[in-house]
Amino acid sequence: MTALDFSDLTGKKKVAIPPNRPQGFNPPQETKNAQGFYSPKQIPPDTKPQPSSMGYPVQTTPSGDELMQLFPTPILISHYPVDYTKELEWVRNEECRKENQGGDPGGQKIHYNRQSEDTFVLDRPELANVRAFIEAKLHEYVTKVFASTDKLVITQSWLNKSKKGESHHEHVHPNSMVSGVWYPAIHEQLPPIQFRSRGQRDVALQTTKYNTFNSATFMLPMKAGEMIIFPSNLSHSVPANQSDEERISLAFNTWPKGNMGDIKSLTYLPLDRCV
Repeated sequence: MTALDFSDLTGKKKVAIPPNRPQGFNPPQETKNAQGFYSPKQIPPDTKPQPSSMGYPVQTTPSGDELMQLFPTPILISHYPVDYTKELEWVRNEECRKENQGGDPGGQKIHYNRQSEDTFVLDRPELANVRAFIEAKLHEYVTKVFASTDKLVITQSWLNKSKKGESHHEHVHPNSMVSGVWYPAIHEQLPPIQFRSRGQRDVALQTTKYNTFNSATFMLPMKAGEMIIFPSNLSHSVPANQSDEERISLAFNTWPKGNMGDIKSLTYLPLDRCV
């Protein structure tokens, strides 16, 4: 059976894996329990991939004009490629007693979802493989989508659980550059994540059908094992769970490591001077 290969995320030359190694697992340098997903700290600086530009999506209209999608919002959806039965068991057994405190302008009692008291769950050894996978996709998101040489590090991470009747209020993630959610337990009958457009206005044209240009919200159904990465200032929420099955997700925030910006363009942020 062919071993799993994650070298396409790194840009490194593929090397053969000896047959006596566990399938698809390259021993990480610092995290012994990780399953060999690429992590930026495992690659020497001179072998890191160079950023590339993806350009703007353009489509041709029926009349032959070019319609450009200017300033699109990048959302990356990735599927966890190996079995995570042990991780799922750990997640299910982890208690989430902290009730999410969302705003309620109507004064009515709303049952929001519950969060884990531990807000650094990706530091737990039981989730070392999941963390390595997330770090790999964060690196891909930064270098290939944003064409940046910066490295994002995971700051906080926590579990969300929603039983029947519970929801997650609309919110953004302050003090974070890129956020993400991994879904160990979800299916089509459980509520999807809902995003709200950052370009929504107080006035609107009459609409005959919705598309990427006129939609105010977008519901994105997720599959078990999938992860989504998006800008932290993109507003999102989760509708009330109407199923008897509990909805479980793992959310995380990130921030660039080291100093930010560029000296020549006067955007330099010397974080080492701020401590």
